[in-house]
Amino acid sequence: MLELQNLSRHFGGVKAVDTLDLTVRQGEILGLIGPNGSGKSTTVNLITGVYRPTAGTVRFMGRDITAMEPHQRSEIGIARTFQNIRLFGHLTVWQNVWAARVVRERGWAGFRQRWLSGAGAAREEAESLLEFGDLAHKRDMLAGNLAFGEQRRLELLRAAASGAPLLLLDEPAAGMNAEEIQDLDQRIRSLRDQGRTILLIEHHMELVMEVCDRVAVLNFGRKIAEGTPGEVQADAQVRAAYLGTESLTA
Repeated sequence: MLELQNLSRHFGGVKAVDTLDLTVRQGEILGLIGPNGSGKSTTVNLITGVYRPTAGTVRFMGRDITAMEPHQRSEIGIARTFQNIRLFGHLTVWQNVWAARVVRERGWAGFRQRWLSGAGAAREEAESLLEFGDLAHKRDMLAGNLAFGEQRRLELLRAAASGAPLLLLDEPAAGMNAEEIQDLDQRIRSLRDQGRTILLIEHHMELVMEVCDRVAVLNFGRKIAEGTPGEVQADAQVRAAYLGTESLTA
């Protein structure tokens, strides 16, 4: 579904991402891990068009999208969440989910589906997402007034509401407690079961090792390992580079 080929992004003399080759297969959950400064978020920004690569290509569904603008990538099916929550805090929970559907609008047909003859189905879908995120009872609350964990869930719902088949989740467990992380685990699995493909960027190793089908590891902008969670955990180079310990499960 997504292919990064020889992808690089340099900031002056700093090689934030360096000749990265990575493939995300349709229907999988791929974890992308590495220490702070390893290039994970830069990779997400290259995939979504926030940064232009110094070299290399980004391909989505067989199409070269390297030169596309961020909004164009959203329109063809790539959605994301952010490390630092970026909800519309002055809008309600329901309005945040509804606003995310705008990328589905295509001319008159899209307008009709969202606002006229198809509005009922669109609203039902939005309500269904709120139920999925356990936020239906707070649909009329301003997003900025939600608890932190609830804001994290709303970001996930907003990405899902876009209808994108590929979701990039940038540290969705950041700041969550153990119970919230376990809940997030189940929601990520459910999204995959609904047909989404997920690239998960995360520091919480227990979540990554439990939920991901494969894991890729970055260090200083380069991929140093890739494989199943078990294979990555057993890799001595990964243990040394990522944590400097004999375990990658904490």
